[in-house]
Amino acid sequence: MAEEQKKTEPKYLDEPVKIKELIFMTIYSLESKAWAYLGLTGHPETQKPLKDLTEARLAIDAIGALYKLIEPDLELEEKKDIQIRLTNLRLNFTKDATPEKS
Repeated sequence: MAEEQKKTEPKYLDEPVKIKELIFMTIYSLESKAWAYLGLTGHPETQKPLKDLTEARLAIDAIGALYKLIEPDLELEEKKDIQIRLTNLRLNFTKDATPEKS
C-alpha cells in the first residue's frame, strides 16, 4: 500500500517555473497551432487538418507579440530560433493568403 501512495503522490519542482519558460512553451504551442491552421499539419488535438487563415494569423501575431516581450532577455541563439520560426510561419501564411495569378 505504501508503494501505491508513492505512485499517486504529486511530484513537485524544486523551483517555480520562470515566466520566460512559460512564454517559450506558449510560443511553441502557438506555432504548432499556426502550422495546423495553415493546413500544413494535423491539429494536435484531432490529428486532422483544418485550414483557417484567420486563426493562423492570430497565432502568428500572438507569437510576434510574445517575442517582443521577452526579446531583451533572450540569448542570441534563442532570438535566432524564434525569428526563424516566425519568418517561416509568415512566409507560408503570405504564400497561402496571396491569390494565385492566372
